[in-house]
Amino acid sequence: MTKKFYIKTFGCQMNKNDSLIMSKILKDHGFEPVANEESADIFIVNTCTVRAHAENRALAYISGLRNWRQAGKRVLAVVGCLAVDKADTITKHLHAVDLILGPDSYRKIADYVSEIMEADTRIIDTKLGDETYYGVYPSAPQISSYVSIMRGCDNYCSYCIVPYVRGRARSRNPTDIFKEVAHLIKSGVKDVTLLGQNVNEYHYERYDFAELLARTSEVHELFRLRFLTSHPKDFSKNTVQVIKTHDKICEWFHLPLQSGNNRILQLMNRKYSKEEYRHLIAFIRQEIPHATITTDVIVGFPTETEEEFQDTISLLEEIRFDDTYMYRYSVRSGTKASKLKSLSEDITKNRLTKLITAQHKIVRERTADMIGKTYEVLFESEAKNNASRGKTRGNKDVVVDTQIAPGEVRRVKITCVKGHTPIGTVVH
Repeated sequence: MTKKFYIKTFGCQMNKNDSLIMSKILKDHGFEPVANEESADIFIVNTCTVRAHAENRALAYISGLRNWRQAGKRVLAVVGCLAVDKADTITKHLHAVDLILGPDSYRKIADYVSEIMEADTRIIDTKLGDETYYGVYPSAPQISSYVSIMRGCDNYCSYCIVPYVRGRARSRNPTDIFKEVAHLIKSGVKDVTLLGQNVNEYHYERYDFAELLARTSEVHELFRLRFLTSHPKDFSKNTVQVIKTHDKICEWFHLPLQSGNNRILQLMNRKYSKEEYRHLIAFIRQEIPHATITTDVIVGFPTETEEEFQDTISLLEEIRFDDTYMYRYSVRSGTKASKLKSLSEDITKNRLTKLITAQHKIVRERTADMIGKTYEVLFESEAKNNASRGKTRGNKDVVVDTQIAPGEVRRVKITCVKGHTPIGTVVH
């Protein structure tokens, strides 16, 4: 009898991509995916631990699955970053969990599940190594999808747990990347994002990231190409030139700033100054004036003063990002920053509120600048009230009051903005 599985995914795009990898491996071994947990024999929770909130959400969710696990001969698996970081906690306190796997152990998931079902045992495998999932090409039913070009990270930012739970940086064979991109295109994907903790560190034999980006854009019938995430310290001017000269590569740059103060950047081990960051942004805008630039910012880093926080606000107001992902500092055990004295929760909450207020004003103004202009929009899904939602080359969501099939491309003139969403009409 075919065993059925369900995957619940927490966290980043890398985790979402890993869930597709696991699904592919399980299906290749005869397992069947289902749309809800009640129909499943195997429940896989793919976890995130990059911030305390994500970790606590996942742990609470797993704890609530005890009754599901006890309802029959079932397997409950906890995988991903939390599985590596909190394997002991899960083992000691979450007795319903049968399988604990780290991000480098997914090739074995089908065999492990079968062994647990047959022998009624518990398996833990959180060893990290050099896995890149060569030859595993998941299918994606969406118009846009992700392709992992590298795994792990060598940066060791002082606040970040990723190198400890995903291992050292290693790059994937470019031929394997091209094959996966071609596989996705054949299945209907039009918009591909190359994925890594720091794609700018990609290096495999003669290929650096700029060369990989250029060559990937040449894959037959690819419509759009993007990448996530970049580290400012490694972002080369050559990459900007590749984007400028290759039509299929979108002019969207996500460059995490994290702080606008040099002392805090040094404490974070970011290895660039705000002056260097400002220069990089200026170069991008000089070469590609219509580029969309987004960022990440952390407030309330240990020892951050009010003046240093204001430096971040000032830099955001100067650069005027198209969007910013904003977070409060979250202590991660084992990182260098965890040894520093944290600020009070009231201070960090207050600073985040101020940051959100300042950045939302900028986003409203930047989005309002789109009114009257026309953009190429790749439609991806339905929106409310029989409308359609799509993305510009700059990764901006656009809604039109017209039903347009996913995968269709239209020229859209922006007529107004609702909230932060541009609303437009189809020109042709």
